[in-house]
Amino acid sequence: MRRILATRIGTRVMRLDLGADLAPLRGENLTAVNLLRAYAEMVTAVHSQEPGIRIRNLQPWIIDGRGGAVGFMLACKFYPYGHLGDYSVEEDADLRVPVTALARGSAAVST
Repeated sequence: MRRILATRIGTRVMRLDLGADLAPLRGENLTAVNLLRAYAEMVTAVHSQEPGIRIRNLQPWIIDGRGGAVGFMLACKFYPYGHLGDYSVEEDADLRVPVTALARGSAAVST
């Protein structure tokens, strides 16, 4: 999931569909509409590319309100056998994604 959120679509060789299209949101004003666009892109990217993870809750995390830096806290359900179509076993998982990691375009996302 970290790699999906931190990778731009079209940048991985042989996996051009891997990633999330969050780059157009960098530098935009921190408005409710732009936060909703980021939510939608993250949920769509993770659910379409990782069958073992379902996002339950997604919240903004204000890192530097004056500077406009925001991150996201994701609460997920992890299904270890989801790639096989078996959703009977589930585990809770949490992830914090600072916006700086999304801006790098690499898989460097902190937990």
